[in-house]
Amino acid sequence: MKKIISLVLTNIVINYAYAQTEHEWHATLKVVNETGVPIATANAGIGYYTNSVGASADGLTDTNGFFSASHRSYGGTLGFSAEKAGYYTTRLSYNLPFSYDAAKWNPTQTVVLRIIGKPIPMYAKKQEIRFPKLNEPVGFDLMAGDWVTPYGKGVHTDILLDARRKIASDREFNAELTVTFPNKGDGIVVALSEPVTGSEFKTSRAAAPSGYNPELVLHYSDTERPQSVFGYFLRVRTVLDQDGQIESALYGKIHGDFRFYPGTIAPTSGMGFDYYLNPTPNDRNVEFDPQKNLIKDLKPLEEVKEP
Repeated sequence: MKKIISLVLTNIVINYAYAQTEHEWHATLKVVNETGVPIATANAGIGYYTNSVGASADGLTDTNGFFSASHRSYGGTLGFSAEKAGYYTTRLSYNLPFSYDAAKWNPTQTVVLRIIGKPIPMYAKKQEIRFPKLNEPVGFDLMAGDWVTPYGKGVHTDILLDARRKIASDREFNAELTVTFPNKGDGIVVALSEPVTGSEFKTSRAAAPSGYNPELVLHYSDTERPQSVFGYFLRVRTVLDQDGQIESALYGKIHGDFRFYPGTIAPTSGMGFDYYLNPTPNDRNVEFDPQKNLIKDLKPLEEVKEP
């Protein structure tokens, strides 16, 4: 539990320039599962700062899923956390106004714990890479975590990435990243955000069954950026039967946006994306076990630690 509170406190931001007087706050956590049923004996914690020192109050939820704590501190941020065996940890925060308000300094926060379902081994990587060539599609192998030969060690093209740019100066440019796929039936679809916030497991447990598009085009300029998304689902290595129905395919996910770097003062462009690929054909499960990454010898910054 101390580790969790430490992580919560790491994210707490407090500005003492505006903090004049300490006041007593009283916070209540209600810990429930995804269907709203209270969870008893969950480890709950509230992190806070007082006199420039990080502190925490922690304990177990009661039979109704409640845990309460109070203390005197300055305005700032309270960090909430809850965990229990069999569930993913959830962390949330709450801003205490620097100007004391009795109602706002007495918050009740509902914390939802998502049950650990069926985490599986997957190919997962936090990828940051430069484009070996511009103005034409280059294949990327999700299992190898690299460009396909002759630009990298990849042997199977899962996605094609095409970077194009027009650079007038480092403050005036237009660029485009196009994502396409080599097989009929392959594609990408936006993943909608889950209703549970703060959980270490952020996505749906299963990739979308349909709706995959064969192309994604993202535009970047000095005045424009693509609309941010929660993430994407992928379908690759698709094999269709004689009737055009999917016989076999691999599913995966991308957490967050594609990160495209046009390279306004660089000889080439680069990109980044955090991806997961389920190796079992036709299995849409995308709940990853971070202890069983199928990509070996990753550098520390390439490791995926979220399920």
